[in-house]
Amino acid sequence: MKIQTIKILSFIFLFLISCEESTEESSTNVQERGLITKSIEHDGITRTYIIYIPNSYDESIEHPLMFNFHGFGGRAADFVYAADMRSQAERDKFIIVYPQGSLLGGFPHWNSSGPSTDNKSSADDIGFVEQLITKISMDYSVNSDRIYAAGFSNGGFFSYYLACNSDKFAAIGSVAGTMIDDSFQNCNALIPTGMINIHGTADSVVPYNGNGGGMTSINDVLEYWRYFNSCTLIKETNDSSYGPVTQYNYYDDNGGLYVQHYKETGGGHYWSKGLTFNGKNTNDLVWDFVSKFDINGIID
Repeated sequence: MKIQTIKILSFIFLFLISCEESTEESSTNVQERGLITKSIEHDGITRTYIIYIPNSYDESIEHPLMFNFHGFGGRAADFVYAADMRSQAERDKFIIVYPQGSLLGGFPHWNSSGPSTDNKSSADDIGFVEQLITKISMDYSVNSDRIYAAGFSNGGFFSYYLACNSDKFAAIGSVAGTMIDDSFQNCNALIPTGMINIHGTADSVVPYNGNGGGMTSINDVLEYWRYFNSCTLIKETNDSSYGPVTQYNYYDDNGGLYVQHYKETGGGHYWSKGLTFNGKNTNDLVWDFVSKFDINGIID
């Protein structure tokens, strides 16, 4: 009787272990959804990022990857809600990444220029972002031809810098950001890159007309990307539903829209603040534009 009891208990024990192992194995095969904070080591520093995996995520298809970069002194945890593209991600099945900038003088930042006497940052942020692309592509099903970057202020500066120095991005967006003069003068973009820019004429932090102290004027930035993308035709559209906002579209000879600019007359230094154009807010405008591109140009 005692031997039989031991056999029964042993069987139950082994059965429970088997169930536990099966549960653990199956749970690791289920990708977590929603906002997830993660970290990686880069250049000997622990770097963090927030990733949003939509409920519509499907392991059997490749998903576009959208990077959103906060401004100087900002936090990824706050920028999630400023540049909130989660509803668009659910609808269009893409992954969003909100990386956290490293500290410069105690403030989070993005290194948006090459080494120079004027640049106080030595952060390898391009290397960090490209490592993130590799890591996220290992963890999730990512379409490497449809990777995008957008940012606010210093994050916008960095988006331009990525377009000049990385061949990973199909299109970029900048809101209240421009190009550092050094980056502008030494830009070596490798592939035609779609670019959307949203900027207020009364921005006192990143002046629309530049400042002579290292910030390139928006008109010069637009001219560079218009020329680089071989755009010859410009169309202008106005919408006064939210103050006077003018849309400028720059087309190449084949009718492809490669550069888009929203000029908000009297607008200040912010990501959105209720700005709309034809019923679309900043998040809509940025995503709707960049998502038309893959690494080879405009998607047919």
